[in-house]
Amino acid sequence: MKERKRMISEAARELGLETYHLRTWEDEFGILIPRNEKGYRCYGEKEIHVFQEIRDMKNEGLDTEEIKKKISGNIIPFPGEKQPETSQKMEQFQNVMVKIMGQAIREQKEFLGTELGTRISYKVSKEIDYQFRLREDEEEKRFQKLDEMIRSQQRSREEIAASREKRRFLRRRKKQR
Repeated sequence: MKERKRMISEAARELGLETYHLRTWEDEFGILIPRNEKGYRCYGEKEIHVFQEIRDMKNEGLDTEEIKKKISGNIIPFPGEKQPETSQKMEQFQNVMVKIMGQAIREQKEFLGTELGTRISYKVSKEIDYQFRLREDEEEKRFQKLDEMIRSQQRSREEIAASREKRRFLRRRKKQR
């Protein structure tokens, strides 16, 4: 049977929360939510269970750091999912690895931030240049149309003036006869 997926509003309603809670907790706790082909978040049973546990831990008064520890250590079991039995040494190894990874990420955080900032700045500046070029092209076309209209109006005025002059000339000639 296919697992039921929910959009963020339906998931929030089911959990008795606002949608911003889910988005905030997703960022705050580093929860990866699958997305559909349109890019919308899709919450399955596992995601709903994780958010229920977070909600319950928040209601119990646990702070963010305590909840992060429980989540990062995969202490939240999903109902019906068999948790592998691990020995005490394996758990210690996992804890050490989590600490090492966390420290490595913290150490590289500044470098990654700088690198990402540089790349984003470069892409943003390229996009701004592109948008300016588009706007300049549009303005150039607009000015060309305006120039064309002005020239057309000048030609029309010249034609009107010429036809008036011709009429005057013909009237004078008729009077002279």
